[in-house]
Amino acid sequence: MALAIVNREPKDQPIPSGTLVWRTCLREVAFGEDPEDISTNSDDARPLVEGDAYRLLLEILCGLQSPMLGETQVLGQFKAFLAALDRSHGWLNRLGQRLLTDAREIRTQHLQGLGSRSYGSAVRRYLTTCRHTVLIGTGKLANEVLPFLADEGRTVDQWGRAVDPGIDGPAVRTDAITYRPLDELEHASVSTQPTVLIIAAPVPSAVVDRVAERYSGLLSIIDLRGELGSAPLRANVPVVTLQDLFAQMSASNGAAIRHVEAAKADIASRSRRYELRDELRPFGWDDLCA
Repeated sequence: MALAIVNREPKDQPIPSGTLVWRTCLREVAFGEDPEDISTNSDDARPLVEGDAYRLLLEILCGLQSPMLGETQVLGQFKAFLAALDRSHGWLNRLGQRLLTDAREIRTQHLQGLGSRSYGSAVRRYLTTCRHTVLIGTGKLANEVLPFLADEGRTVDQWGRAVDPGIDGPAVRTDAITYRPLDELEHASVSTQPTVLIIAAPVPSAVVDRVAERYSGLLSIIDLRGELGSAPLRANVPVVTLQDLFAQMSASNGAAIRHVEAAKADIASRSRRYELRDELRPFGWDDLCA
């Protein structure tokens, strides 16, 4: 078996049906046991195999391919992707566990010095004068952001369809958070206190506007959806986009060069070890011809 991947931006040319694809808001990674299984007609999405594929996957999981250098959200997204695989894809699950182990060790050894690199810490920079926030979303991204919204004495209104029972809630002061179901939105009273609204779920802009109508003191909106084609949000309210957050973080990337170079050297070494690995064949060499 040879590891083969295609890494590309979402919504490029179609990947062959039946292909395993890990999707994030910034990329699609198709997995196969043969480059021919995942080949596309795009010159910009040629398959990478074995050590080259392993190296790129490690760089992605360590946040080195992300605009927010060293971000941690991508690691959780990959874990969720692996958890959803069925038994017929055991080879990818085994490979994924090896990747996760390597990525955690690399982060611990080389990337801790980058400081706080998370969506929550980036969002908090925009809340210095705000004592109340509104969060739309109940999933993993929302749970990552929530502790940063509810600290320093702030209160939070969290709007969502349902709290995902498979996701552990963050360790925050529960008295600071009020959960509000979206289906009760029309009956909610209007708040006049100064508020920042954070979108941490793939909801339509029409839903965002309906939530925003309940906060007459709305100061700004922080949109973490990353949807370049999303409809405009409320007029006359400043909007901070995901790209704005990435630009904010890039200003501090220069100081991280030494850490990044050390991490990349470690990744290259681990990729070579993966390429030279000995695969266990319980039935001897005869199973190669079975």
